[in-house]
Amino acid sequence: MTRIILWRHGQTDLNKQRRLQGASDYPLNEAGREQAMAAAPRLAELGPHYIVSSPLVRARDTARELEALTGITAVEDPRVAERSFGSWEGQNLEEIAEHSPERLTLWRDGKEPGGDVETREACGLRVAEAINEWTEKLSGKAGNTLVIVAHGGAISNGIMTLLGTNPSERQPIAGLDNCHWAVLTRQKNRVPGWRLVSYNVN
Repeated sequence: MTRIILWRHGQTDLNKQRRLQGASDYPLNEAGREQAMAAAPRLAELGPHYIVSSPLVRARDTARELEALTGITAVEDPRVAERSFGSWEGQNLEEIAEHSPERLTLWRDGKEPGGDVETREACGLRVAEAINEWTEKLSGKAGNTLVIVAHGGAISNGIMTLLGTNPSERQPIAGLDNCHWAVLTRQKNRVPGWRLVSYNVN
């Protein structure tokens, strides 16, 4: 049985300010670094054999805390980067409401807002593709636990896709808190093969 641990990065200043980050690159703040340092030992106890990280610096800096404890070098995979929010990035909801109230209402209602915002379906498909591909690479190897360091939207959309749901057609599941994780397991020759074991754990 393969175990995938999806770990959201630590806090950034934009998280604290409740601004959308999306594909924009922002570092961890002091609280985020402390969160990563506190969470990494708990993840190390789960015995990861491989680490994959989003290339965005907030994820890479989070992954480094686990690298230091395990001696495992994280491999970057752009497919697990955060959902792009296009021109909305860097703004809070009040600012978006001033220029795009109709689109913001759609987004708050769990629908796609259109424009240059990446759809949840597109995000979920690329994340699920990455997880499936890395899972196949684990097949037949001695180690079967993989930690993927990623982002709230990428993780929730990827999970929905792996569980057979189009995230653009259903209400989204709430994103993970900073430096919390979800655990998925996969068993071959089972339908569905993926099982969500835990969510928002720290």
